[in-house]
Amino acid sequence: MKSLIVAAAALLFSVTAAGGVQAKPSDDTVAEALARTMDGYVRNRDFNGVVLVARDGQVLLRRGYGTASIEAGMPNTPDNLFRVGSLTKPLTAVLTLKLVEEGRLALDGTLARYLPDQYAGTPAANATIEQLLAHTSGLKDVPGNYTDPWWRTAARQSFTPQDYMQAWIPGELASAPGERRYNNNGYYLLGLIIEAVTGQTYAEALRERVLAPAGMEHSGVFTATLAQSGLAAGYTRASNGRMERPMYIDPSVSYSAAGAYASADDLLRFSQALDDGRLLGPAMRAEMFRARGPDFALGWGLAEWPTASGTKTPIQMHTGSVPGYQTYLIRSEADRGVIIILDNFWQGATVVQLGQDLYDVLQGAEARTPKRMLTELITPIAATGNLEAMDAAWRAAPRDGDQAYDVSEGALNSLGYALKRSDRLPQAIRVFEWNVEANPASANVHDSLGEAYLAAGRRDDARASYARALALDPESASARAALAALAE
Repeated sequence: MKSLIVAAAALLFSVTAAGGVQAKPSDDTVAEALARTMDGYVRNRDFNGVVLVARDGQVLLRRGYGTASIEAGMPNTPDNLFRVGSLTKPLTAVLTLKLVEEGRLALDGTLARYLPDQYAGTPAANATIEQLLAHTSGLKDVPGNYTDPWWRTAARQSFTPQDYMQAWIPGELASAPGERRYNNNGYYLLGLIIEAVTGQTYAEALRERVLAPAGMEHSGVFTATLAQSGLAAGYTRASNGRMERPMYIDPSVSYSAAGAYASADDLLRFSQALDDGRLLGPAMRAEMFRARGPDFALGWGLAEWPTASGTKTPIQMHTGSVPGYQTYLIRSEADRGVIIILDNFWQGATVVQLGQDLYDVLQGAEARTPKRMLTELITPIAATGNLEAMDAAWRAAPRDGDQAYDVSEGALNSLGYALKRSDRLPQAIRVFEWNVEANPASANVHDSLGEAYLAAGRRDDARASYARALALDPESASARAALAALAE
């Protein structure tokens, strides 16, 4: 059974209105609430990075938090550069649509037309530029989860774009064309198509048609040999809770899908250049943001979020992730609100929640203080293997007040699966047992505990847990299948 926590890279959000606020709050009031919200995220979530929030062209918050380099003892400042992961996709989308405006590309142009040597005569031949942009090409993609062995083997090698295409982007389909399926390979191919029609490298074409017109002087395409002054180092959390360098992925596998770096100021300039027509004409800009489904356009996620007046406004957003970095760009059309989060401590779930909280504060909500992450309390203790110490920490964890931990069903389930993936099965079982104790009427938690018991070879315990899950939810296909397998 999957964790109840929504993945950081997901672009679907369930949004509730912010407290019935009716009047637009003053800039000073909002700026103070934004600053207090960030203080809460630094205190309770160890936020590490840069945040910029603007409204109607007025910057309300622009600050760095935590460290840019542990090794050099350098703090994060608002001027630091960050790798932005899949925030590269909106940049690539704008560049692609600029070439459509120039007549060099057509939205209905196909892979067979632009990359014939690789794709003519293959099942992927008819995938169009529009489908690549909208993640509806159906192309076979690389693994989406960084825990897959591919990221620790092939992704550590250096490739030319052409070699990478030949090795890892076959002319095969994994789903029906037109079906939405997030696809990094599609955006990688857009970079190759851009090179084919311009005669420039992707980086040169991006600089000429997007970065320079937008005034993004401190942004570009990251490479393994780039010695970029001011680039914040990326970190992840070690099993003992401390910051450490993440696993290595060669930048050549990111390219036009996830290979850019930028500053917060430059991303604000990018958003403003979209608004004032420096990058795309009105018709092409409208085409880019036209919904291709309930929550996506060309290179952007879409939503409608509540405003201070109680209405809803269109939101355009994208997240980004490469090991060590999490990023989030949110654009609100009603008030030209822009939220930019650049995190160099790989805190995906925190970054997504922070984006929502900052938006609500921008609309007049009170400052938000997030609950502390149970993962940060339990994981270092779990690394010692001391189950009694884990129990003691769990019982002592504050449930209320500014120092409260998130002890929800979803938080516990997420922690349990994280420990299971880390081969700490006894510790994972203990966390799932806490969840069953706290949420005995949830079929999902019994199912998760049964899965962990089964992985540990405790078949009788697994059978009992799955039976309880099925009793609580007679429609549970996973519990039914597990019980059938255990009966064999």
